[in-house]
Amino acid sequence: MMTEIALVADLHGNWPATEAVDRDIRARGIRRVWCLGDVVGKGPSSDRTFDWAVENCEFILQGNWDEGVGKKQFPNDQFYYDQLGEQRMAALTQWAFEYECFLSGRKTRLFHGRSTMPAPYGVHEDAELLAPYFLPDYDVVGYGDCHRQGVRLLNTQGILFNTGSVGNGLGVPMAQYVILRCEPDSRELAPLDITTVTVPYDREQAVRDTREAGRRGMHNADLFEREILSGVYARANGREKP
Repeated sequence: MMTEIALVADLHGNWPATEAVDRDIRARGIRRVWCLGDVVGKGPSSDRTFDWAVENCEFILQGNWDEGVGKKQFPNDQFYYDQLGEQRMAALTQWAFEYECFLSGRKTRLFHGRSTMPAPYGVHEDAELLAPYFLPDYDVVGYGDCHRQGVRLLNTQGILFNTGSVGNGLGVPMAQYVILRCEPDSRELAPLDITTVTVPYDREQAVRDTREAGRRGMHNADLFEREILSGVYARANGREKP
């Protein structure tokens, strides 16, 4: 039976963006949501995006920010530790790194990006760089992390797609996610649709939230503000890169 599944990733504590995606998913009548990680970090409202993901997603994969915050790897992240509290912090490192399933007869591999990938690769990187993620026998590979949506037929390997980012969309500074229309858990070949969705959201409120969090100690609040307004990745040294 054909079913629609919403795949979200990289919520990054941006509550207005997460709310907008939630409204869009509900308006479309989609009942199944999967999360490919990075629920927390970067943005000002990690507690709220964490709670939304736990309440609404069938599963959540562990992203590099989830791992870094959950394991308290970076001293500048104290803002997130205080905001999330012990129970949420403990949950972050319990999520799996990958999910495997069959969708419309295609063996599918889903993960966040890092730490499975060494860097946030986009879907248009060299094929030789991306082909190993189809090994040993995957037909479809989907991931997040690079914050840029895309779908690609990768030579003879199969279909590669990136969900984009809900809370920190690059290229297009909107909330981004993907809808899969497929037959879940079926090993019989059937149609598979991959639809990239961009959703406008209240970025002005997101900026206000970010500035307030910056006054309360959130690290690099100015850089996050630049990113959500411009859709361009910001670095503390002034350089920008995709």
